[in-house]
Amino acid sequence: MKDKKDELRDYYIAARRAMSAAYAERLSARIATNIFSLPGLLESDLIMIYHTAGSEVDTTVLIDMIINSGRGVVFPYIRDDEAIGVARVFSPRSADLAPGTLGIMEPVGRLRDNVAPEQLGAVVCPGVAFDEELGRLGRGGGHYDRFLRQIKGKALLIGCAFDCQISKEPLPREEHDITMDVVVTESRVLPHGACGESAAG
Repeated sequence: MKDKKDELRDYYIAARRAMSAAYAERLSARIATNIFSLPGLLESDLIMIYHTAGSEVDTTVLIDMIINSGRGVVFPYIRDDEAIGVARVFSPRSADLAPGTLGIMEPVGRLRDNVAPEQLGAVVCPGVAFDEELGRLGRGGGHYDRFLRQIKGKALLIGCAFDCQISKEPLPREEHDITMDVVVTESRVLPHGACGESAAG
């Protein structure tokens, strides 16, 4: 199954990278609007979100929306034991974040563990690909799956992706793989269907 997953990762990462930066930025803003419209997110006081790396959906607009609405924004970091820890960050564009072990921006030490995972109302999850059954294909490290297992059923799990990252066929799934509650793209919210034309077009 690992070979199949690796093959799919290569395919979907290539699809994501094929978009121009300007086009991806425009779609990312639509995705931010669609995510911020989710009732479950609007009911959350603390929302965990990832810091964009490479060709992932850019979360900058969504982060600003969350902060400007008065909600708390939480970022993950990788602990020494390879588990995910969390921290509420108050100024994402300041010295509150620094490059972590994987080269991704993470909360600095003085902020780490200032909130607990159980306090999260929603988690916006990156992924290499998702399917229409809300399955998620990650980078292969298993960090998110181990973390999400702790809070599945307690927080709203939101997959964040471009349309080109959605597989029409079910992705390979192992026992430890965690499914999302919803997956949001620039044009639709799975499993509910299409977004309004203003959001999609």
